[in-house]
Amino acid sequence: MKIKLKEKRIVQRLRKQGLSYNEILQKVSVAKSSVSLWCRDIELTAEQKNRLIKKIEENRQRFSKLGPKILALKRQKEIRKIKKAAKKEIRPLTPYEFKIAGAMLYWAEGSKSEGVEITNSDPMLIKFMVDWLKEVCAAPPERLKAHLNIHANQNDKKIKKYWSKITNIPLSRFGKSYIKPEGTGHRKNILYNGVIGVKFGSEDLRHRIMAWIKALYRQL
Repeated sequence: MKIKLKEKRIVQRLRKQGLSYNEILQKVSVAKSSVSLWCRDIELTAEQKNRLIKKIEENRQRFSKLGPKILALKRQKEIRKIKKAAKKEIRPLTPYEFKIAGAMLYWAEGSKSEGVEITNSDPMLIKFMVDWLKEVCAAPPERLKAHLNIHANQNDKKIKKYWSKITNIPLSRFGKSYIKPEGTGHRKNILYNGVIGVKFGSEDLRHRIMAWIKALYRQL
């Protein structure tokens, strides 16, 4: 009780000096509800009130500038938390689950005619599907080929090396790149590493994959 009484006296003394509740809380470790209760009968001078009003306005202006940044940092923290929790929801894929996952991706991104081909700009998706072709579809690595779609101002040789490293497809099995001429189309965001197509020339495998997809669709 003596401690509470001492804190109350300190809080009331600070309030009489014209400090706001938040300023008092920075100096005394008590609940804000206690500060409000102990100070409710203390009347501030006009000068003290004007100071607090001015301080509130300054804080409002400061928050109007920093507010968006604070909210952005808060959102980034929330996103990191969401991602961390989400990663724990995924366990290592079984061979069957790997087969299904690849079939669904092929359904979305794969060629439906003229052999088996995956075309995309996402290196993670391409790596996943190259592994899928090798491990699930038993596609011989030496029969995988690749080609690029890039723009005229991009470095064809450098981009081929980039994708060769990701796919483990030798540069010798990269075909001639399709280079989009300057001044065509209205695309503003040029993909830094272009678009790659990974191809395995097997009609039989394409028919198998499409049959897997059809069987999955029928289960929906």
